Amino acid sequence: MKPFKFSLESVLNLRSREEDAAKDSYAEAVAFYNRTLLALEAGLGDLEVLQDTLSSKRQGTSKKDDQLVYLQAIRQQRSFCDTLTQRLVRVDQLQKVRFDLWMEARKKTQMLDKLKAHHKERYTLEAARQEEKAVDDLVSARWVAARYDADASIAEELEAKFGGVGDFGASREIEFTF
Repeated sequence: MKPFKFSLESVLNLRSREEDAAKDSYAEAVAFYNRTLLALEAGLGDLEVLQDTLSSKRQGTSKKDDQLVYLQAIRQQRSFCDTLTQRLVRVDQLQKVRFDLWMEARKKTQMLDKLKAHHKERYTLEAARQEEKAVDDLVSARWVAARYDADASIAEELEAKFGGVGDFGASREIEFTF
């Protein structure tokens, strides 16, 4: 029997490629989220260092201009952290959207995979049924052939014994006609 061929194999391949692209896109979004989160944590750490430095400058003897420089640096760092926080929120939303797209593509691929498995199972069962039928036909043919040869030898013995009395050949043909 010829090998199994899924008629929607090209569609399954296309959906698999789409799923891989969606998975890669999601992975990029996760990586960008992680980079943004690390940058935000680093920025918050720098902001904390600046605030600690400013508080130590205020307690010690420092000029008012030095404190203003640190205040300006703290404002800039807060602005940077706010920007990163907003970016992190957008990236989180992007990550969720890309995850949903990946799951949708995965669902389509799984649906075709299940359909392919179902068709292959039916094909395998049909092939097994046809093979069993072929074996049954072969066994039946051998049995008929063996029976026919046995009847022919008995008919020959009877013809030889009784001198051609009776029509054994005709009954044999009628008996095994399908």
